[in-house]
Amino acid sequence: MNINRGYVYVPASQRVGEADCRALLEDIGAGLWVTAAAGEVPSATLLPTLWRGDRLIAHASGHNEQFATLDGPLPCRVVVQGAEAYVSPRWYPSIQSPDEGGAARGRAEGRAVGTWDYQQVQFAGRLTVHRDRERLRREVAELARLHDEERLAEGCPADAHRGPWTPKEAPSDFLEAMLSGIVGLELEITDVVGRFKLSQNRVEVDRDGVAAGLEERGRPRDLAVAEAVRSAVPLYESTGE
Repeated sequence: MNINRGYVYVPASQRVGEADCRALLEDIGAGLWVTAAAGEVPSATLLPTLWRGDRLIAHASGHNEQFATLDGPLPCRVVVQGAEAYVSPRWYPSIQSPDEGGAARGRAEGRAVGTWDYQQVQFAGRLTVHRDRERLRREVAELARLHDEERLAEGCPADAHRGPWTPKEAPSDFLEAMLSGIVGLELEITDVVGRFKLSQNRVEVDRDGVAAGLEERGRPRDLAVAEAVRSAVPLYESTGE
């Protein structure tokens, strides 16, 4: 089955490499799996997702018709959404009038609109479904171990003495019933596109203004984007003036 890469719009200044794409998926832990049969509206399900080699691995309910009735390989896109936030043009000193504390010169005053900054990775590839019980057991155990280890490492100490949760804590008959109720998903990756839109196209004073504005707003998502804006490689380097 031939599957092309599809299309993802991404300016060169916002494209990131595989290491950043992997890091984002590891941080978020889940992706939106999108499929569409010919002539139908796409279906989408958010699922915990692992990236192993040239494959994405996940599992879904056996009652989920998006996957349960799948017959043979199918084109699929998986979207991993990172931090995102609104950016106000008021945060760009370069277009604000001196009367408002800005540094606009000539016709530059007011020449900007609001936008949205974000981190996102999109995968394209060939999706297959499996019902291999032992493979599902291994994949579910790996997901559980990774996320419960992370939970404990990030400050959930009440049960830390017990270590991360493992499937052995569940009664065997219960676990077997759960495994029989899911299907495994594997995406053979044909393309990975990471787009980190983080105000790279603004001059330094504006990037600083964006980060400061987001920090002042102060929601967790704003703080995450502010940190990413400050660490992003700008399109225009400072002239030192």
